[in-house]
Amino acid sequence: MKRIHFIFMFTSLLFLTCNPYSSTDRHIFYLHGRIVELQGIEAKSEKFGAYKYREIIDALEKTGAEVHQDIRNDKTDFDSYCLKISKQISRLVESGIPPNLISVIGASKGALMAMQISSLTVYPINYVLLGANNEQIEQENKWILQGNVLGIYESTDKIAGKNYDHWINRSKQTSHFEQLEIKTGLGHGFLYSPRSEWLQPSLDWIEKYNKRYKRIR
Repeated sequence: MKRIHFIFMFTSLLFLTCNPYSSTDRHIFYLHGRIVELQGIEAKSEKFGAYKYREIIDALEKTGAEVHQDIRNDKTDFDSYCLKISKQISRLVESGIPPNLISVIGASKGALMAMQISSLTVYPINYVLLGANNEQIEQENKWILQGNVLGIYESTDKIAGKNYDHWINRSKQTSHFEQLEIKTGLGHGFLYSPRSEWLQPSLDWIEKYNKRYKRIR
């Protein structure tokens, strides 16, 4: 009987070693806005107030996901950084993490980076874009997005508050691409803190695809 118990325990341990990932092994990459590059983690806009970086990270960590976050500076090369994150995502997938358990949330310039990462990354992970579009962005970039993409824009945002119709039309190969207009009256400042208007739809979007993961036994 003890021998059978030992074999069962050994087999279970071997299974866990070979299959270390469960539905709780979720990863979120958070990419902050340009103001943090310029001013650091205590960034504050005269127009929009403090960028509550730590509060945003805390809110994301409360989901139980592993949150990947860098404080970029104004010397950060856009293309190189996007490629770095894309490679990190690929390494996670290649290590055994299912793509639908990996998400990127980008805010302002961070959302532009998320768009480029989406165009670089073949794996169908999840993306949330916060305040990422205007006429100039559409004219200057030729991204074709991939994965599960949610674009959120604020109705009073004069900086990057245009809808995502252009990108939806360009990116026919996305697994899913939806957009959401929110109304906070804060303009581009809506993404400076973990407000429920963008945070909850973002987490709902991520959870929607996280739930599709099923371990093969």
